[in-house]
Amino acid sequence: MVRRKIGQILVEAGLITEEQLVEALAEQKETKKKHLGKLIVEKGWAKQEDICQALSKQLNIPYIKLSELEIPKDVVETITRKQANRKLIFPYRKTGRRLRLAMANPLDYSTIDEVKFRTGLDVSVAVATEEDIREAIENNYPDEFDFDLFATVVPSEEVEVLAEEREENEYDVDELIRQSEIAPIVRLTNAILADAIKLEASDIHIEPQEREVAVRYRIDGMMKNIFKVGLPALAPLVSRIKIIGDMDIAVKRRPQDGRTKLKVGKKQYDMRISTLPTIFGEKVVIRILDQSKAFISLDELGFSPEDLTTFTSTLSRPQGIVLVTGPTGVGKSTTLYAALNRLKSEVINIVTVEDPVEYQLPGINQVQVNERAGITFASGLRSILRQDPNVVMVGEIRDAETSKIAFQAANTGHLVLSTLHTNDASSAVTRLVDLGVDPYVIASSLLIVLAQRLVRKNCPHCQMVDELDEALLARLGLSKNKDDQKKIKKGQGCEACQFTGYIGRLGIYEMIMVDDDVRKLIVNGASDTEIAENAKKRKVGDLFADCRKKLLQGITSVEELMRVAPPPELDKRHIGVEPSAELPPVDKPVEVPTKQLRVLAVDDDPFIRKMLDKVLTEAQYDVVLATDGEEALEKVYRERPDLIISDVVMPKLDGLSLVKKLKGQLQTSIIPVILLTSKDEVESEVEGLEAGADDYIPKPIVANLLLARINRVLSIYGRAQ
Repeated sequence: MVRRKIGQILVEAGLITEEQLVEALAEQKETKKKHLGKLIVEKGWAKQEDICQALSKQLNIPYIKLSELEIPKDVVETITRKQANRKLIFPYRKTGRRLRLAMANPLDYSTIDEVKFRTGLDVSVAVATEEDIREAIENNYPDEFDFDLFATVVPSEEVEVLAEEREENEYDVDELIRQSEIAPIVRLTNAILADAIKLEASDIHIEPQEREVAVRYRIDGMMKNIFKVGLPALAPLVSRIKIIGDMDIAVKRRPQDGRTKLKVGKKQYDMRISTLPTIFGEKVVIRILDQSKAFISLDELGFSPEDLTTFTSTLSRPQGIVLVTGPTGVGKSTTLYAALNRLKSEVINIVTVEDPVEYQLPGINQVQVNERAGITFASGLRSILRQDPNVVMVGEIRDAETSKIAFQAANTGHLVLSTLHTNDASSAVTRLVDLGVDPYVIASSLLIVLAQRLVRKNCPHCQMVDELDEALLARLGLSKNKDDQKKIKKGQGCEACQFTGYIGRLGIYEMIMVDDDVRKLIVNGASDTEIAENAKKRKVGDLFADCRKKLLQGITSVEELMRVAPPPELDKRHIGVEPSAELPPVDKPVEVPTKQLRVLAVDDDPFIRKMLDKVLTEAQYDVVLATDGEEALEKVYRERPDLIISDVVMPKLDGLSLVKKLKGQLQTSIIPVILLTSKDEVESEVEGLEAGADDYIPKPIVANLLLARINRVLSIYGRAQ
């Protein structure tokens, strides 16, 4: 069969002249446009319908209008949405072994052969307009996420789900299970878990939004955006997580809790999984528990030598109650676990009641709260007291019954450790009174109240002296002594700390010992303010004072002090502002600018940088520039670009090394990268693509070609402007 070309057919049909064909072919070659028919329509020489009718007549094939047909779902599913979009084709009928295929370019014989190969069917062709095909694709295919984006994503460590006994699921969920076991979804789930563990995240948040799914980690107490994927990825990703957490994947409209164990590398981790239905889908939070942290000691928590001595001496008391206070997520349970590690001995009996049991401590009897089985903090504590304990740990005092039993235990020869939700140590007494504990019982049993917070530690690799102005020094109660100022440091941000300036956290503490003076105040019904004033007179340091000590030790920064434990009278808006200066209004409306796609352009040649800046800015991109790979790596974390264009040969960190670093981190692995080079060699291009680059463009740069390649790469990632 002689394979004819579309240009010849249109000339024979009288739609265009020979001269117009020559002009169109020349422009097609110059602009790299694939479809000659589309170019002819753009020039106004013919309409799409005219071209389709001409092709129909000349090739003796049907011209159809898909919008007028009702197409069965099983026919649509013979080819994927991605293939239909890429080739501008649409299956509209299937009879036996024959598939009827509408095409915008029915002379694209390679596509016909590809469909035959992929479907195993004979193919008959019809012609349809491009608009008609696109509309049919939009109306007949569900949204589809391109999992090929994660073809190169691999976990940083091998992840093994440790088998546990599973209950039979009453639902027929074979299809959900099949979707969750697609190789890219398994790889993506394992990569998220391994990456979070590598970055020492405490929690993973998978959050459905209107058009995408955000994956965020909580690292050192702060939420951090990692990456975003298309909304169609949500259902299989959540199903996969539910399966490994022994949860019901068929239930999507009510909250669920699950748990599992993972072995990542050589270490074992417990995962607590929680799902919550939102308006855009199920939100998932995974709490990561490193069992090695169960053996932490009090020396590692951040106590000053004086406070450590006071606290450990209190733990040696045979009876009484020790309270650790603070809001959720400040390390109260960790402090209690460290205390239990200090107390643990063969000669004493320690029993705990917790919700949940986060870490398993050898040699200690731990009870899990299970309200369905009738085990609450109160009932569990009541049963524990029949087990002849020396030390009792109650995960939290949250109601009147638990508080009364805990104090009764402390009065009858037991050392009781527990937590309470109050903002400071002095508020603990009034909170206990509110729960119904008599003041004289509190005064006779309470040994010590420890309030705590967690502050981030300066990164040791990039910390530098932080120069403060005199006004801020005065507000912090610090001297202007230059030697003291040199002690105040701040992390500048580097690759080791993911350019945050911080690595790890430690505690800051306010400790009130209940001595005779405090007991008198409690019995007399003193308020929390009076108890705090009494502690201040006795020079008991508060959270701010302890944090300031750590600031002067170079452990943390002024930024952290202001965030976690600012001076009580200091409004955060005053930082660096003279007292007489007018403060900006708090509720002034903020105009949100239109979102532009951000491109990071990296080249050590100033002329190339200037050219890239001009071309990209004119194309309505938000442009960020960098002179070498090291500066680019920093700006990737700070600026979060949608695309990176990088030279290959650069000082400090070359383009290939930059790509390898980016593709080796999950949060940067799905940022597309285009490499630029003056080497027009196949080997050089292959090396760049093997490193993980998405495209490779030789210099000198041609503006139209560059923009076309950018748009192509961004469209693959679903980010085209």
